[in-house]
Amino acid sequence: MAPKALRTLAHNPQVFSPDRLARTLNGVWIGRVIGEYDPQLLAKDGSLNTDYYMIVDMKRGEAFTYQEFTDRRSGAGMRAKRGAPVWSYTWCARENYESKSPRQVHTFTKVSDNIDDAREILSKSVGLRFGREDRVVLSDLWKKLVEAKFFDNPRRSLAYAGVLFKPVTLGSVGTAARGGSLLELRMVGEYRGAGETAAKFELGVPIHNVEQAQFLGVAGSARLPQGALLASDSSIGSGDYITAAAELGNAMFGPKADFNAAVFSTQMAFDKVVIGPLDSGRSASLRKPRK
Repeated sequence: MAPKALRTLAHNPQVFSPDRLARTLNGVWIGRVIGEYDPQLLAKDGSLNTDYYMIVDMKRGEAFTYQEFTDRRSGAGMRAKRGAPVWSYTWCARENYESKSPRQVHTFTKVSDNIDDAREILSKSVGLRFGREDRVVLSDLWKKLVEAKFFDNPRRSLAYAGVLFKPVTLGSVGTAARGGSLLELRMVGEYRGAGETAAKFELGVPIHNVEQAQFLGVAGSARLPQGALLASDSSIGSGDYITAAAELGNAMFGPKADFNAAVFSTQMAFDKVVIGPLDSGRSASLRKPRK
Protein backbone atom coordinates (compact mmCIF):
# COMPACT_ATOMS: atom_id res chain seq x y z
CA MET A 1 0.00 0.00 0.00
CA ALA A 2 1.31 3.46 -0.89
CA PRO A 3 2.35 5.63 2.07
CA LYS A 4 -0.01 8.45 3.08
CA ALA A 5 2.87 10.94 3.33
CA LEU A 6 6.13 11.33 1.44
CA ARG A 7 9.14 9.96 3.26
CA THR A 8 11.59 12.55 4.57
CA LEU A 9 15.27 11.59 4.46
CA ALA A 10 17.11 11.89 7.77
CA HIS A 11 20.33 13.26 6.30
CA ASN A 12 21.05 16.77 5.06
CA PRO A 13 22.30 16.56 1.43
CA GLN A 14 25.13 18.94 0.65
CA VAL A 15 28.09 19.55 -1.64
CA PHE A 16 31.59 19.18 -0.22
CA SER A 17 34.59 21.01 -1.68
CA PRO A 18 36.70 19.47 -4.48
CA ASP A 19 39.83 20.03 -2.37
CA ARG A 20 38.39 17.90 0.40
CA LEU A 21 37.66 15.04 -1.99
CA ALA A 22 41.13 15.42 -3.54
CA ARG A 23 42.76 14.97 -0.14
CA THR A 24 40.60 11.90 0.48
CA LEU A 25 41.41 10.28 -2.89
CA ASN A 26 45.17 10.94 -2.82
CA GLY A 27 47.11 7.84 -1.78
CA VAL A 28 47.20 4.04 -2.07
CA TRP A 29 44.06 1.87 -2.15
CA ILE A 30 43.75 -1.93 -2.04
CA GLY A 31 40.89 -3.43 -4.06
CA ARG A 32 38.51 -6.34 -3.69
CA VAL A 33 35.71 -7.68 -5.91
CA ILE A 34 32.69 -9.75 -4.90
CA GLY A 35 30.10 -10.90 -7.41
CA GLU A 36 28.43 -13.64 -9.41
CA TYR A 37 31.56 -15.47 -10.59
CA ASP A 38 32.35 -19.12 -11.23
CA PRO A 39 33.49 -20.57 -7.86
CA GLN A 40 36.75 -21.67 -9.53
CA LEU A 41 37.68 -17.99 -9.88
CA LEU A 42 37.24 -17.16 -6.21
CA ALA A 43 39.78 -16.91 -3.42
CA LYS A 44 39.27 -18.56 -0.03
CA ASP A 45 37.51 -15.48 1.32
CA GLY A 46 34.91 -15.61 -1.46
CA SER A 47 36.20 -12.61 -3.38
CA LEU A 48 37.54 -12.72 -6.92
CA ASN A 49 41.09 -14.14 -6.85
CA THR A 50 42.95 -11.06 -8.02
CA ASP A 51 45.81 -8.77 -7.12
CA TYR A 52 44.02 -5.41 -7.23
CA TYR A 53 45.04 -1.90 -6.23
CA MET A 54 44.76 1.76 -7.15
CA ILE A 55 47.21 4.63 -6.70
CA VAL A 56 45.85 8.18 -6.90
CA ASP A 57 48.13 11.22 -7.26
CA MET A 58 45.92 14.29 -7.12
CA LYS A 59 48.93 16.62 -7.13
CA ARG A 60 49.61 15.57 -10.71
CA GLY A 61 46.01 14.77 -11.56
CA GLU A 62 46.59 11.11 -12.41
CA ALA A 63 45.79 7.63 -11.14
CA PHE A 64 46.90 4.06 -11.89
CA THR A 65 44.80 0.93 -11.36
CA TYR A 66 46.01 -2.63 -11.84
CA GLN A 67 44.17 -5.95 -11.57
CA GLU A 68 45.55 -9.44 -12.26
CA PHE A 69 44.06 -12.89 -11.75
CA THR A 70 46.60 -14.45 -9.37
CA ASP A 71 47.11 -15.73 -5.82
CA ARG A 72 49.62 -12.92 -5.25
CA ARG A 73 48.56 -10.01 -3.04
CA SER A 74 51.11 -7.26 -3.59
CA GLY A 75 49.61 -5.01 -0.92
CA ALA A 76 49.21 -7.64 1.78
CA GLY A 77 51.75 -5.88 4.00
CA MET A 78 49.73 -2.66 4.10
CA ARG A 79 46.82 -2.46 6.53
CA ALA A 80 44.10 0.13 6.65
CA LYS A 81 43.59 2.18 9.78
CA ARG A 82 40.28 1.82 11.55
CA GLY A 83 37.73 4.04 9.87
CA ALA A 84 39.89 4.47 6.74
CA PRO A 85 38.15 5.81 3.61
CA VAL A 86 36.45 3.23 1.40
CA TRP A 87 35.53 3.65 -2.27
CA SER A 88 32.83 1.19 -3.28
CA TYR A 89 30.79 0.88 -6.47
CA THR A 90 28.58 -1.51 -8.40
CA TRP A 91 29.02 -2.75 -11.97
CA CYS A 92 25.79 -3.77 -13.63
CA ALA A 93 25.45 -4.12 -17.40
CA ARG A 94 22.55 -2.49 -19.19
CA GLU A 95 19.78 -4.74 -20.40
CA ASN A 96 20.53 -4.13 -24.08
CA TYR A 97 24.18 -5.16 -23.86
CA GLU A 98 25.16 -8.08 -26.06
CA SER A 99 27.83 -9.25 -23.61
CA LYS A 100 26.82 -9.59 -19.98
CA SER A 101 29.47 -9.24 -17.30
CA PRO A 102 28.75 -10.70 -13.87
CA ARG A 103 27.02 -8.40 -11.41
CA GLN A 104 29.73 -7.28 -9.03
CA VAL A 105 30.78 -4.86 -6.30
CA HIS A 106 34.26 -3.32 -6.34
CA THR A 107 35.66 -1.97 -3.08
CA PHE A 108 38.91 -0.09 -2.51
CA THR A 109 40.14 0.56 1.03
CA LYS A 110 42.70 3.31 1.55
CA VAL A 111 45.92 2.07 3.19
CA SER A 112 48.18 5.12 2.81
CA ASP A 113 48.00 8.86 2.13
CA ASN A 114 51.45 8.75 0.50
CA ILE A 115 51.72 7.39 -3.04
CA ASP A 116 55.43 6.66 -2.54
CA ASP A 117 54.34 3.89 -0.16
CA ALA A 118 53.24 2.01 -3.31
CA ARG A 119 56.83 1.28 -4.37
CA GLU A 120 56.84 -2.23 -2.89
CA ILE A 121 53.44 -3.01 -4.37
CA LEU A 122 54.60 -1.91 -7.83
CA SER A 123 57.79 -3.95 -7.53
CA LYS A 124 55.89 -7.11 -6.62
CA SER A 125 53.09 -6.73 -9.14
CA VAL A 126 54.57 -5.23 -12.30
CA GLY A 127 58.31 -5.68 -11.66
CA LEU A 128 59.34 -2.02 -11.44
CA ARG A 129 62.35 -1.30 -9.23
CA PHE A 130 62.65 1.74 -6.98
CA GLY A 131 65.44 3.11 -4.87
CA ARG A 132 64.69 4.37 -1.37
CA GLU A 133 64.70 7.99 -2.57
CA ASP A 134 62.88 7.36 -5.86
CA ARG A 135 59.48 8.97 -6.21
CA VAL A 136 56.44 7.32 -7.76
CA VAL A 137 55.30 9.17 -10.89
CA LEU A 138 52.38 7.28 -12.37
CA SER A 139 52.60 8.62 -15.94
CA ASP A 140 56.30 7.70 -16.03
CA LEU A 141 55.72 4.14 -14.81
CA TRP A 142 52.90 3.72 -17.34
CA LYS A 143 55.24 4.80 -20.12
CA LYS A 144 57.83 2.25 -18.97
CA LEU A 145 55.24 -0.56 -18.90
CA VAL A 146 53.93 0.29 -22.36
CA GLU A 147 57.44 0.53 -23.85
CA ALA A 148 58.33 -2.84 -22.30
CA LYS A 149 55.12 -4.35 -23.78
CA PHE A 150 54.13 -5.45 -20.28
CA PHE A 151 50.44 -5.65 -21.23
CA ASP A 152 51.03 -7.65 -24.42
CA ASN A 153 51.71 -11.08 -22.91
CA PRO A 154 48.60 -13.31 -22.63
CA ARG A 155 50.72 -15.99 -20.93
CA ARG A 156 51.36 -13.78 -17.93
CA SER A 157 47.99 -14.57 -16.35
CA LEU A 158 44.50 -15.82 -17.11
CA ALA A 159 43.59 -12.14 -17.20
CA TYR A 160 45.30 -8.87 -16.31
CA ALA A 161 44.81 -5.21 -17.13
CA GLY A 162 45.84 -1.74 -16.09
CA VAL A 163 44.67 1.79 -16.68
CA LEU A 164 46.29 5.19 -16.42
CA PHE A 165 43.76 7.92 -15.68
CA LYS A 166 45.07 11.31 -16.80
CA PRO A 167 43.76 13.84 -16.19
CA VAL A 168 41.74 13.24 -13.05
CA THR A 169 39.67 16.37 -12.42
CA LEU A 170 37.23 17.54 -9.76
CA GLY A 171 34.75 20.38 -9.64
CA SER A 172 31.27 21.51 -8.68
CA VAL A 173 28.68 21.42 -11.45
CA GLY A 174 25.30 23.07 -11.57
CA THR A 175 22.09 21.07 -11.94
CA ALA A 176 19.72 23.43 -13.67
CA ALA A 177 16.97 20.83 -13.86
CA ARG A 178 17.00 20.18 -10.12
CA GLY A 179 18.57 23.34 -8.76
CA GLY A 180 21.73 23.45 -6.63
CA SER A 181 24.96 21.73 -7.57
CA LEU A 182 26.83 18.42 -7.39
CA LEU A 183 30.48 17.43 -7.04
CA GLU A 184 31.85 15.92 -10.25
CA LEU A 185 34.74 13.45 -10.58
CA ARG A 186 36.03 12.84 -14.12
CA MET A 187 38.78 10.37 -15.05
CA VAL A 188 40.13 10.06 -18.61
CA GLY A 189 41.63 6.60 -19.03
CA GLU A 190 43.94 4.61 -21.28
CA TYR A 191 43.37 0.87 -20.69
CA ARG A 192 45.64 -2.02 -21.68
CA GLY A 193 45.52 -5.71 -20.92
CA ALA A 194 45.48 -9.32 -22.12
CA GLY A 195 43.79 -12.63 -21.46
CA GLU A 196 40.19 -13.39 -20.55
CA THR A 197 39.29 -9.88 -19.50
CA ALA A 198 35.85 -8.32 -19.82
CA ALA A 199 37.41 -5.76 -22.13
CA LYS A 200 38.36 -7.55 -25.36
CA PHE A 201 41.84 -6.09 -25.77
CA GLU A 202 43.92 -6.33 -28.91
CA LEU A 203 47.57 -6.78 -27.95
CA GLY A 204 49.41 -3.50 -28.20
CA VAL A 205 46.22 -1.51 -28.78
CA PRO A 206 44.87 0.68 -25.95
CA ILE A 207 41.22 1.38 -25.23
CA HIS A 208 40.37 4.97 -24.36
CA ASN A 209 37.47 5.67 -22.07
CA VAL A 210 36.13 8.30 -19.66
CA GLU A 211 34.68 7.45 -16.26
CA GLN A 212 32.62 10.24 -14.77
CA ALA A 213 30.20 10.65 -11.88
CA GLN A 214 28.36 13.43 -10.09
CA PHE A 215 28.11 13.10 -6.33
CA LEU A 216 25.78 14.24 -3.59
CA GLY A 217 27.24 14.84 -0.15
CA VAL A 218 25.83 13.05 2.90
CA ALA A 219 26.74 14.08 6.43
CA GLY A 220 26.95 11.21 8.90
CA SER A 221 27.40 7.46 8.43
CA ALA A 222 26.81 5.55 5.18
CA ARG A 223 25.97 1.92 4.49
CA LEU A 224 28.09 -0.18 2.11
CA PRO A 225 27.13 -3.49 0.48
CA GLN A 226 27.54 -6.52 2.75
CA GLY A 227 31.06 -7.96 2.47
CA ALA A 228 32.47 -4.81 0.89
CA LEU A 229 35.12 -4.07 3.51
CA LEU A 230 38.59 -5.34 2.73
CA ALA A 231 40.07 -5.91 6.17
CA SER A 232 38.64 -6.96 9.50
CA ASP A 233 40.14 -3.90 11.19
CA SER A 234 38.43 -1.51 8.79
CA SER A 235 35.04 -0.07 9.66
CA ILE A 236 32.51 2.43 8.42
CA GLY A 237 31.89 5.06 11.05
CA SER A 238 30.62 8.57 11.37
CA GLY A 239 31.81 11.24 9.00
CA ASP A 240 30.98 12.82 5.68
CA TYR A 241 30.47 10.77 2.52
CA ILE A 242 29.67 11.35 -1.12
CA THR A 243 27.40 9.08 -3.11
CA ALA A 244 26.50 8.78 -6.79
CA ALA A 245 23.98 6.86 -8.85
CA ALA A 246 23.07 6.76 -12.52
CA GLU A 247 20.17 9.12 -11.84
CA LEU A 248 22.61 11.87 -10.78
CA GLY A 249 24.35 11.91 -14.15
CA ASN A 250 27.27 9.49 -13.81
CA ALA A 251 28.35 7.54 -16.87
CA MET A 252 31.18 6.02 -18.88
CA PHE A 253 31.98 7.38 -22.31
CA GLY A 254 33.86 4.95 -24.55
CA PRO A 255 34.75 4.67 -28.22
CA LYS A 256 32.28 1.84 -28.82
CA ALA A 257 28.54 2.15 -29.34
CA ASP A 258 26.20 -0.09 -27.36
CA PHE A 259 25.86 -2.54 -30.25
CA ASN A 260 29.64 -3.09 -30.06
CA ALA A 261 29.67 -3.46 -26.29
CA ALA A 262 31.11 -6.97 -26.58
CA VAL A 263 34.42 -5.27 -27.38
CA PHE A 264 34.43 -3.47 -24.05
CA SER A 265 31.67 -4.93 -21.93
CA THR A 266 32.87 -3.15 -18.79
CA GLN A 267 31.48 0.04 -20.35
CA MET A 268 28.56 -0.14 -17.96
CA ALA A 269 26.61 2.05 -15.61
CA PHE A 270 29.02 3.32 -12.92
CA ASP A 271 26.40 2.96 -10.22
CA LYS A 272 25.82 3.08 -6.46
CA VAL A 273 29.15 4.74 -5.70
CA VAL A 274 30.08 5.61 -2.11
CA ILE A 275 33.33 7.33 -1.06
CA GLY A 276 34.17 8.18 2.53
CA PRO A 277 34.56 9.14 5.21
CA LEU A 278 36.04 12.24 3.62
CA ASP A 279 39.15 14.00 4.84
CA SER A 280 38.28 16.19 7.81
CA GLY A 281 39.23 19.30 5.86
CA ARG A 282 41.64 20.58 8.50
CA SER A 283 44.80 19.87 6.46
CA ALA A 284 46.28 22.24 3.89
CA SER A 285 44.97 22.17 0.33
CA LEU A 286 46.84 20.15 -2.26
CA ARG A 287 48.94 22.01 -4.76
CA LYS A 288 47.70 22.42 -8.32
CA PRO A 289 48.53 19.53 -10.69
CA ARG A 290 51.98 19.71 -12.21
CA LYS A 291 52.22 20.14 -15.95
